[in-house]
Amino acid sequence: MGSFFKQPELRQFSMKPRYYSEEKERMEELKRRIGEDAVEEEERADRIRESFERRRTRRANPKNKILSPTRVFVFAILIILFIMIVTGTRLVF
Repeated sequence: MGSFFKQPELRQFSMKPRYYSEEKERMEELKRRIGEDAVEEEERADRIRESFERRRTRRANPKNKILSPTRVFVFAILIILFIMIVTGTRLVF
């Protein structure tokens, strides 16, 4: 049989207990830092490796050796001197 007055339902809470552990916080912070340092170190190693590879390919490329600006300048002077010697032209200052 029902009652004349409605009984209120009990309230239920879903509260998780919280604990603070200074040691645990310190360990988590240390793990986070170590993880970041490891990532930074890997990135740094990758950049250094890429730099060495670029230098090696630049040195190994024969096109770069032939067309360097100083070599072009020296070859131009030698060609001009050769033409002057063959034609008998003298420099006049």
